[in-house]
Amino acid sequence: MKIAFIYIAEPYQCYHTATVASALAAMPGNQVTEYYSFPDTPLHLQRIRRSLDLPDLPLKPFPKSWRAKALKRARRLDQERTLVLKENVDELNTYDAVIATEYSAGILKQMGLNKPKLILLMHGAAGRYVKDQNLIDQFDLTLLSGPKEETFFKSHGLLQNHASKIIGYPKFDVFAAMRHEKPIHFANGHPFALYNPHCQRSLTSASRWMMPLIKGFRAQLDKPEGYNLVVAPHIKMFHKGFGFKARALKRQEGPGILVDTGSPAMLDMTYTSQAALYIGDVSSQIYEFLAIPRPCVFLNPNKIAWKNDPHFVYWTLGDVVENLHDLMPTIANAAKRHALYRPAQEKFFQDAFCAPLLGASQRGAEAIMHYLAQT
Repeated sequence: MKIAFIYIAEPYQCYHTATVASALAAMPGNQVTEYYSFPDTPLHLQRIRRSLDLPDLPLKPFPKSWRAKALKRARRLDQERTLVLKENVDELNTYDAVIATEYSAGILKQMGLNKPKLILLMHGAAGRYVKDQNLIDQFDLTLLSGPKEETFFKSHGLLQNHASKIIGYPKFDVFAAMRHEKPIHFANGHPFALYNPHCQRSLTSASRWMMPLIKGFRAQLDKPEGYNLVVAPHIKMFHKGFGFKARALKRQEGPGILVDTGSPAMLDMTYTSQAALYIGDVSSQIYEFLAIPRPCVFLNPNKIAWKNDPHFVYWTLGDVVENLHDLMPTIANAAKRHALYRPAQEKFFQDAFCAPLLGASQRGAEAIMHYLAQT
């Protein structure tokens, strides 16, 4: 089988699919090639495979027209992604299967992809409406993290017209190999809280509360029970602005405050595995954090009416702050209140991911080969 894996967005995609690509490549008779759009993607793929002692796979940059390159320079990344896919349909049509981890790849069918089976390897976790979500029905096979995700999509009328299979979360296989690579230590020896705001403008807490949050943490660093702070927003937050936003945020770094705007640690669970406290809004990294149940605080400066909304079910796993004057007191009390939320966190995680936790990469590869053999 000739199989193409396509990485059409930032390198965070590598951590969800690279191990599945390697498992497929290890099966007799398969030729697996990886295509990428972002220039630093190969470095992440190499890092993953070095950690797992796996060989590199054939790797190709997506050929891009002058127009696609211009869109990239102008930071029109959604438009560039669509154009790059359109420009490469003919080459992708030479494969037996094309595997992606982003809904937007579903548009390939409308662009003329007709020979390969189009396979979606889900990343993140279900529970909130995402742009392009309806494109899931363009795929021939969807691989899911767990029963919660399957129920979510079926309740929205998706997964009705094609095959699907629950395999677990391949990123945990990467996490198991990398978790001890880069321990995070601060000079004062205190634990750290992770602030992980999303990039979606209508839902993020960053635009209103990021600066007050950093200021509040600076003020409590010297207290015996004080936390250090890692600020690691969703990487898409820095798509626009030609680097100005990232540089401005970096200036907030100082003793006890670490700001990350693009390192591998944002993507490989370095922070979510080691933080003592999670602070966020709607990022799906909360699922990764809860692999080890710990205190959570969710920020709602936009006063979203979230209660009884299934898209915000994870806001039931910690205190929700809706007024700025409650922000730091809520954070200070989070550890004491964790016992109230731990049982719900454990159930939430178990519902989201199938057991066993490790081995999803091999299960994914086997599910793909079984599907291809039947079609």
